[in-house]
Amino acid sequence: MPKYIFALLFVFTFSAHAADNSPALEDVIEQVNSSVFSVISDLTTDNQALGAGFLIDNDGFVVTNYHVTEDASKITLEDIYGNQYPAKIVGSDKKTDIALLKAENQIEATPANFADSDEVRVGNRVFAIGNPFGLGNSVSFGIVSAKERDIEKGPYDNFLQTDATINQGNSGGPLFNLDGDIIGMNTAIFSENGQYAGIGFATPANTVKWIISQLKKHGKVTRGWLGFSVKQIRSKETSGNILVVSELAEDSPASEAGLAVGDIISELGEIPLDNLRLFSLEISKLAPKTEIPAIIIRDGKQLDLTIISSVMKEENDSAEDFGLDTSEKTENELKTPPLSFDAMGIDKNSVIKSQPINSLGITAYFDEKTREMVIVKIDKESPLQPKDVKIGDRIIDINETPIFGLEDFNAKIQQHLDKQNLILKFRNKTDIYRVVLSKGLTK
Repeated sequence: MPKYIFALLFVFTFSAHAADNSPALEDVIEQVNSSVFSVISDLTTDNQALGAGFLIDNDGFVVTNYHVTEDASKITLEDIYGNQYPAKIVGSDKKTDIALLKAENQIEATPANFADSDEVRVGNRVFAIGNPFGLGNSVSFGIVSAKERDIEKGPYDNFLQTDATINQGNSGGPLFNLDGDIIGMNTAIFSENGQYAGIGFATPANTVKWIISQLKKHGKVTRGWLGFSVKQIRSKETSGNILVVSELAEDSPASEAGLAVGDIISELGEIPLDNLRLFSLEISKLAPKTEIPAIIIRDGKQLDLTIISSVMKEENDSAEDFGLDTSEKTENELKTPPLSFDAMGIDKNSVIKSQPINSLGITAYFDEKTREMVIVKIDKESPLQPKDVKIGDRIIDINETPIFGLEDFNAKIQQHLDKQNLILKFRNKTDIYRVVLSKGLTK
């Protein structure tokens, strides 16, 4: 199974700068090389983590990956000339894997400049500088292979993909365009065995800029919150995808504005609706008390609403925070205390990708590693309610056939729905058990 390795990237090409009046590539590299630092983290486990980072201003602020400095007891920055600077963590954001450092001594180097990563096009030539295997600043070249990649690393995945020569120790290094402006920060590679396989991923510069602006001000990231979830469905009427409100948190900005489950989102301020990852990312960037005009379709009628954003709670990791049903399977429906996702065996970063399985009355996501469906919600009317199935239990197979994804799961359910009994094999933390649903019992 391929794995994403956090130790990053370099990109490769044979072409030079096309514009006649552009500076030679060697000159561009020489200008920016001094802005890139090796990051040496002495960990609390007596080990060392090696990565890269880049200077962003004259005050000594350096950006790198969160995983490079996680659990660090001491951080040292080393420039291309071998000079070392002790540094401290100003703030970090695990969800986007970004950390902001500040050198404790004055750094004599020219800061790097950011480009507008929204203007990046597939095929743009790029180069990267990093610290592979602790060798120090090294340069490689390539192109942007793709945009808006989701590698299931976090809830705000929106990576630039590049054909970089990536090796361990490059995490946190900059990805430059041929003008010497940063378009991204190298963060991960796709690999079967931990070795370079020609596919690397960089966090877009615009995301990095927004995160570090938050870290400079607050030492943490304050994200906007509207309090509803959406699912993307295919519409015959529009011959395209539409966003439908699938869940609504109580006492949320969205519920107070009058939004309801089942509403079709036609417009939501300037937030793009064609990409769910960008949709979530743009909502997270909203400042508190921002008024967002919304146009929705309900029962075929258009409604105009105004949603006033609030602040997302830090580390929403309980079932109730995500609107999940934690009720006991009893007649009085008394609620249990909120359980943590870890306790239920649920990956909280995957919850946002869960979808309702209406035929079974559940909401679930597909675990790519184990190839199992993980249940995150069970409706009161679900035919699984009397079967002692619990949130966090995993469906291993359907009628002895394996599951290959969410669409495959739905197709197999429909295939057996009216033809024969449905036999679902489940796994929890201690047991494997089967549930048999007779024909007609599913919704």
